[in-house]
Amino acid sequence: MRLYEQLGSKMAVRRALVSDYLLTPKKAQLITNVALNEEKILQKYGKDTCSLYISIPFCPTRCAYCSFISYATPRLLSLIPDYLLRLKTDISQTVEVIRQKGQRISTVYIGGGTPTTLNEAQLRDLLSFISTQIEVSALDEYTLEGGRPDTITPEKLRVLTRHGIGRISINPQTLEDDVLAAIGRRHDAKAIFDAFAMARAEGFDCINADLIAGLPRDSEEGFRRSLDGVLALGAENITVHTLALKKGSALMTRDQGGTLPPGEEVARMLDYSLDTLRGAGYAPYYLYRQKYMSGALENVGWALPGKESIYN
Repeated sequence: MRLYEQLGSKMAVRRALVSDYLLTPKKAQLITNVALNEEKILQKYGKDTCSLYISIPFCPTRCAYCSFISYATPRLLSLIPDYLLRLKTDISQTVEVIRQKGQRISTVYIGGGTPTTLNEAQLRDLLSFISTQIEVSALDEYTLEGGRPDTITPEKLRVLTRHGIGRISINPQTLEDDVLAAIGRRHDAKAIFDAFAMARAEGFDCINADLIAGLPRDSEEGFRRSLDGVLALGAENITVHTLALKKGSALMTRDQGGTLPPGEEVARMLDYSLDTLRGAGYAPYYLYRQKYMSGALENVGWALPGKESIYN
């Protein structure tokens, strides 16, 4: 954006990114489009607005690539009731600080972990409490990260819609059953299709799906099948991550036996996602990088027009 303000045109920015910053032409086009799409969203929000993130750090199992603070053993899952009590205190105190600062909460994002690890009664209790602290109907966006399809039920989805949740995520990471097994998921690809069907039946018209390029046992062909499958499901928002090897993850503590695809193959996966998603009418609107990413690549959020996540 600084370059755009200095140079005044997309073409000039892309030339500078290639000549001065040594990006490939394709990456220069991507990052320029991301910046301009992001700016359209940011222009609608001033310093008097903020977003609120509510963390549910529990999962049914721990994925092999994950390094988040997330509790998955039965003993730690038993902490959920006490955690929710303390979370309510945090929410009420945080909302009070926001009011004192004269700010408006524009978006609320309930993430994890996997928030749908909570049972139906716990979800209802939490969302009911949030509605006593925040005017939910005035939010521009209210999101809950469903994430794992093996935690999603029609009853939980009904609780979400009745409390104003308008956006959810159902995150396959892959639609290849052998790759799902390699990352420690206890479900198959069919469960992902079933979860999408349940969400559509409940009326959700904005679903995010995450995919990860570079997972163990995956291949360029397998990633292509996964992306094509998510597109066939009609996900309005698709985030394409690149595998990052994180110190706290199981991938760093066990021998993968050469099952991780090389960086060059992962780069071809991302190239396929860029061309395919653009061709399907999706636009890139946020991008970030982390340490130790396969191929030194990036994570990109894509959305159909009007379906971008303001929180992201």
